[in-house]
Amino acid sequence: MKVYILGAGAIGSLFGGLLAKAGVDVLLIGRDPHVKSIGERGLVIKGIINEEIRVNATTSIPKEKPDLIILSTKAYSTEDALNSAKDIVRETWVLSIQNGIGNEDKILRVGGKAIGGITTNGAILKEPGIVEWKGKGITIIGLYPQGHNEFVEEVAELFNKAGLETHTSDNIIGWIWAKAIVNSAINTIGSILEIKNGLIKDNQYLLSAAMEVIKEGCRIALQNGIEFEVPPMELFFQTLEQTKDNYNSMLQDLWRGKRTEIDYISGKIVEYGKYVNLEAPMNSLLWALVKAKEELRNNVWRKGK
Repeated sequence: MKVYILGAGAIGSLFGGLLAKAGVDVLLIGRDPHVKSIGERGLVIKGIINEEIRVNATTSIPKEKPDLIILSTKAYSTEDALNSAKDIVRETWVLSIQNGIGNEDKILRVGGKAIGGITTNGAILKEPGIVEWKGKGITIIGLYPQGHNEFVEEVAELFNKAGLETHTSDNIIGWIWAKAIVNSAINTIGSILEIKNGLIKDNQYLLSAAMEVIKEGCRIALQNGIEFEVPPMELFFQTLEQTKDNYNSMLQDLWRGKRTEIDYISGKIVEYGKYVNLEAPMNSLLWALVKAKEELRNNVWRKGK
């Protein structure tokens, strides 16, 4: 199977590197200087494993279509990435392993065959060419928005052989919403207070507030016809325990002076609340606070430059 990683940042490079290590024909599509470093010395994965992996990488979109495109850009870059690669996306299987709600709909709009996905693996780009695999999690994929497909099963088998624990679901849209709801509580609170995930569980005030955010997201999802395989509240506590020593990705983006994915997490929950005439005061407040902090942080970062 030929696999392209479109948006080879931390998580995309992790998936691509592990697949290449397992013998899969992989091409990372990313930006310099990350791509240049990979070309010179290979992709270095540290943390859970310590490997130097030879994998092809480029900054340009090839003309030849692959069997699978793994989309791993930030959610706010989804549309631009798909449009830049529209010639190879059309009628090609595209798996999103991104955060947020709505990425798969954009794949369908440009003619791709959408596979939805979530992953709880944690990775950060330490420096160009070096990815740290900080937390080993699970990946769940499925035909979007619902249904069963043999190619999806084949992809899951490939991921498992590469050391990425992967399961399939016939209701992937439920998992995507569940993860977004969990992120709407953990990522926002952790980002505003600049704390590790575990402290949310350990503090009664933060835990109570986070649980209200989860309940609000669930009400909106259910009114929009979303069904869950695993209750978001259960996933919330699992995530807190599994990632208790981690600083969430949204906070890391803020620290680096980068744009966050808040518009595609809390922002989408607020948006879908309006569709069914439900207020989302908790998500609205957290959305506004993160947006304000993003703006302030970015201004400080730019001045520092």
